[in-house]
Amino acid sequence: MLYLLDSCILIDYSRGHSGAVTFVESIESAPSVSVLTMTEVLSGVRSKREEQLFDRLFSVMGLVSVNAEIATLASDYLRQYQGSHQLDPFDSIIAASAISQGLELATLNLKHFPMMAGIKRPYP
Repeated sequence: MLYLLDSCILIDYSRGHSGAVTFVESIESAPSVSVLTMTEVLSGVRSKREEQLFDRLFSVMGLVSVNAEIATLASDYLRQYQGSHQLDPFDSIIAASAISQGLELATLNLKHFPMMAGIKRPYP
């Protein structure tokens, strides 16, 4: 299975959360991240060790940029879910990135992605 990782997965991994480490290291093909996830994670770096870890991770991951298809799909999600679910623009773009690229979104924040039927947490 091909994955798009959300920031919460990467943050747990960087902090040594056993579930995240097991999950990330069990992925057979290099996972991808949205450019927005990369922005979120790098803006919260707290140490040189974290910075180096994320630099290594991002160097081997696929990077999904925002294109017109993703932007259009994300805007559809915002119109549909912003009022009822307080959908964040970043999350709408991350969901659109996963769907447009045929990737399984790995996140712990299931309520942020109401447009993704059947989404499950990858670890407890």
